[in-house]
Amino acid sequence: MALFLRRGARALPALSTRPAFRPAASLASPPGLSVKFAAPTTSWSTFPAGFHSSSGFQRTRAADRSAAATGDSASSLETQISVRNASKAHGKLDVLLPLPGVAGLTRLAIEDAGASVQDVLTAIQHADPSLKAVEIATPNGTKLARTVRVSELTSMPFCLRLNHVNILVENDAATMDDLRSREESVAFATVKAEIEKDPRLILPLNEFYRMCHNAGAEEVVATKWLRELQRRNLVVHFDRSKNPQLENAIILRPYSLESVLTLQNALDSELYNLKHDRKVKERQLEELGRALKKLQTIDNEVHLAARRMPNAQKWVALSGLTTFYGALMYCVWDVYSWDVMEPITYFIGFSAVLGNSFYYTITKKVRCDMLDMTFSEHNGINMWHKRYVARVEMVSKERKHDPAKIEELKARIADIENDIALLSQWEKTDLPSPALQ
Repeated sequence: MALFLRRGARALPALSTRPAFRPAASLASPPGLSVKFAAPTTSWSTFPAGFHSSSGFQRTRAADRSAAATGDSASSLETQISVRNASKAHGKLDVLLPLPGVAGLTRLAIEDAGASVQDVLTAIQHADPSLKAVEIATPNGTKLARTVRVSELTSMPFCLRLNHVNILVENDAATMDDLRSREESVAFATVKAEIEKDPRLILPLNEFYRMCHNAGAEEVVATKWLRELQRRNLVVHFDRSKNPQLENAIILRPYSLESVLTLQNALDSELYNLKHDRKVKERQLEELGRALKKLQTIDNEVHLAARRMPNAQKWVALSGLTTFYGALMYCVWDVYSWDVMEPITYFIGFSAVLGNSFYYTITKKVRCDMLDMTFSEHNGINMWHKRYVARVEMVSKERKHDPAKIEELKARIADIENDIALLSQWEKTDLPSPALQ
């Protein structure tokens, strides 16, 4: 006797060494519920392990009576039930279950797609408190986690175990997808036939979407159909065109002579737009060039004025030092002797060194913050360069000149020059003739 388990649309026979057994009387099944009986085989290891309880191979009462009648203690009979999810909405569950402790069929309806397997098991145990073991597994016997959502559960067939009875629940998701795909194919064929029969050369885009809407397609599906029609060389649509007339129109029969002329006229208008954009960019480039030249002139004047002040200070300091040491030399050689002037020169020299050291130490941090430099950068420049940088900032503030604007204008000019080069390249590109193509 062979054992069958219904999986989808096919039955998988278990391996058996005995001829098939057919019951003497058939059991009537309620609508939507299919019951299959199978006789035992020589080896029970061929049956999937996921469809048996953990305590071993349980026998039904009918199997016990059959085993007692035949005297074969190794024989058993197990009921396998297959039901179908009657819910038409995706992610919902609506099945009729034969609960052991409830007479007849009990309807199990889960309307919340966010419910989990735990909610399904709780609802079944609430409907039949006499159940001792309730589990949900895949058809191959893998137990599902209790956190799995009903929306995921209804997208595949699954096995519901009630004590020792296994119920295979099949969903109509695949059937609904096939039906939806066939309906979409029929609607696309209808739209395609209407476009092929249309005698016009240009079809407005909104009219195409209205045609698809009448066929039952949404805007996303209509856009997909438009790409498919272009792939089949039935229409041409320039969805990225800057010309509003060309963007909102669909050219029918693009390889006909009339459509070729229409396309050439549209491309001429596109070329006009390219030339217009290039001329606008060139005018902007001229204005930015004049502004940059003016800023560079002011910047040169600022640096020249800042350079004059440190140079004058250099000459004043050099003249002062020369006069001071000349006076000391005069006092040593003509007025006083070296014995008198020696300690005076030592005190003057040491005082100058200490004063300069204190001045450098006190003003080092202040000057670094003012010039936006680190200590290492500050040590690499001399005092005249510090005065020059500070003078540049002071003169720039007096003349309200911002040196950062020069770099900003240079960057904008580089971008506009790049745009002009691209537009010029597009203008010089020879567009292929649709007739030759």
